[in-house]
Amino acid sequence: MATRVLICDDHPVFRGGLAAALTEEPDFELAGEVGTLAELREWMARPGAGARADLVLLDIDLPDGSGLDAVAEVAPLAPVIMISAHDEPNLIRRAMQDGAVGYIRKDTEPLDLLRLIRRGAEGKTALSGDMALRMADSLRRDPEEKAFDDAIASLSPRQREVIALIADGKSNREIADNLCIGEGTVKNYVTKILEVVGVTDRTKLAILLVRRQMAR
Repeated sequence: MATRVLICDDHPVFRGGLAAALTEEPDFELAGEVGTLAELREWMARPGAGARADLVLLDIDLPDGSGLDAVAEVAPLAPVIMISAHDEPNLIRRAMQDGAVGYIRKDTEPLDLLRLIRRGAEGKTALSGDMALRMADSLRRDPEEKAFDDAIASLSPRQREVIALIADGKSNREIADNLCIGEGTVKNYVTKILEVVGVTDRTKLAILLVRRQMAR
């Protein structure tokens, strides 16, 4: 029985080319095409066998949000493979942690793309070789560096604005002027940021931020 594939991608040309490539393969059947998260959710909620999908190919950049936000809700219904132009390890890690079985770059060679999609349809991990190596390198990072990144990610949007200006070497007064807030408020933000990140002073924080940017 052919694997029924649902494609969720907002680029008609890429989506159409992928659909055409799949329909030429005897072991694949095109279940449907959608271009937004809303359309994906609506399609997956349809009753009846006609709306069944055995595999979902999901883009990250969609007009109404990130495809990553839908992985956890779609994965219990059908295996999900992310198809994206982005290949940052943190995106791959999040997709896999939320239940995706694979992550494939859009510029993957057609034969390799089909091979990886078949792996995903079989419930196997579908990552190209270079992505697997990038993920391995990312997972081998210094635990302190990972803890630092996790702490930065936990900050509020305003705290991240402050920390970005600290990384640029701005003083509290300059940060206050830049963000149109009081200098006392900036000091409170800095105190909280140092507490969350786990460093003793802003100089060390600035050094860690610069090192983090250089590493990336």
